[in-house]
Amino acid sequence: MSALFAILSALLYALSNVLTRFALRYASVNGGVLISLLSCFLFVALYAFVSTSFHQYKDWGVLFFLLAGIVGPFLGRIFLYVAIEKVGTAISSTLYEIKPLFSTIAALLFLGEMLSVPLFLAIFLMMAGTIVISFEGSTRQIGRGWTTKNLLLPIASGACYGIAHALRKGGLDVVPFPVVGVMVQNIGALIFVPILLVRNTKRQVDLNTTKEGWILFALVGLLQVSAQWCLFKALETGTVVVVSPLSSLSTLFVLVLTALFLKRLEKITPRIVLGATFIVFATLVLTFKR
Repeated sequence: MSALFAILSALLYALSNVLTRFALRYASVNGGVLISLLSCFLFVALYAFVSTSFHQYKDWGVLFFLLAGIVGPFLGRIFLYVAIEKVGTAISSTLYEIKPLFSTIAALLFLGEMLSVPLFLAIFLMMAGTIVISFEGSTRQIGRGWTTKNLLLPIASGACYGIAHALRKGGLDVVPFPVVGVMVQNIGALIFVPILLVRNTKRQVDLNTTKEGWILFALVGLLQVSAQWCLFKALETGTVVVVSPLSSLSTLFVLVLTALFLKRLEKITPRIVLGATFIVFATLVLTFKR
């Protein structure tokens, strides 16, 4: 059952990433992050209000969820949205799925996992996939160029979400209620929303958003909070080193959805497919390494 929830989470995250590419035509990155975070919080708050009780939030284990919210949905989402804007959905979502590498390392350090040959193989495959994509060039996104250093953005997002996986599992070991985890995680993400209001002391952040942008990013938030719940359900009974790689199969979903719905905005080239294949195979190695 944990595998099914992990794969469903991957599909929902893929849908949210593709919809984000559309939504960024009507909103700024910071506006999109803010709307999607608020949308996630409102949807989960309504569900938590009717399905949980106050005493479930009093255990110290909720601190894991709080920290996961800051690292994952907040920092990870900012990096991912900027990456989607700069290099497109296909490359961003592919490199973002390097997150099992970071979740496995976090599990190794904090949850007692051991180093193994499959782990080193997975690291090699993920790095190979990243290198292949880095040679794609700046013409992949129609009408827009990008530089190799822009690839650090989705990788940083993957690192944030990967570390957050280990934090969520640590929290569920103490507080075994997925809805509580999703609720507290989104509170953690909202704590630092004021950072979005000012980029620095001299210039205000662009939060310009049209009506279409509000609607689309509200839907993005609904998809993401649903994906979060599925991920928590998967982690409730599964291990990080299995659930995280399976959730990374969203790479495949994104490539298919991009080819179907983003033809006018992005191109899927053989290098992207090859790089994605390396990364997906690495996730399978991590999944079956035991």
